[in-house]
Amino acid sequence: MIIGLLLVVAVVAVVAFGVALTVRSRREFAEQNEVVPGVESAAPASGAGAHTPEAKLHRRLKAAVEGARANPRLVELGLADRTRQIETDALAIDDRLVAAAALPERHRVDAVAAFEPAVAALEDAVAALVQSVGVGDSKELLERAVSDADIRLQALAEARAEVERIDRQAPGSATS
Repeated sequence: MIIGLLLVVAVVAVVAFGVALTVRSRREFAEQNEVVPGVESAAPASGAGAHTPEAKLHRRLKAAVEGARANPRLVELGLADRTRQIETDALAIDDRLVAAAALPERHRVDAVAAFEPAVAALEDAVAALVQSVGVGDSKELLERAVSDADIRLQALAEARAEVERIDRQAPGSATS
């Protein structure tokens, strides 16, 4: 009787351990898919290791945000609002990228490719910010680099607004 009870307890413990491991693994997998930590991405989990253009662009967005967040000096120098803007832009690009990736094959390739310049502009803005903080010995150098990053972020916002305007005017869109 005691052996049977111990066997049941052991089986329950193994099953509970397996369930806990699975839950933890799924949570970590979902977190790895997030462009901005703590903000769930609509990108499919199946694209995590994929080599499709949309999966690569998604990972580049995540890397750009990580690059901006990895430098604590941005907060020290009062540039946290730039980091938040980068995160906001990355999320907006990612949402639209996911929508483009869901299009039928004949439209998807061009629609996804259209996001390459936006992702590259975001990466350039992050690089300018990170470099400005790295070589920011001179206040003038820092201000110039931050201004360059602001110009890139503004251009990115204008491009996003233009794409949204075109989407609203497209035949079959919800607002036409």
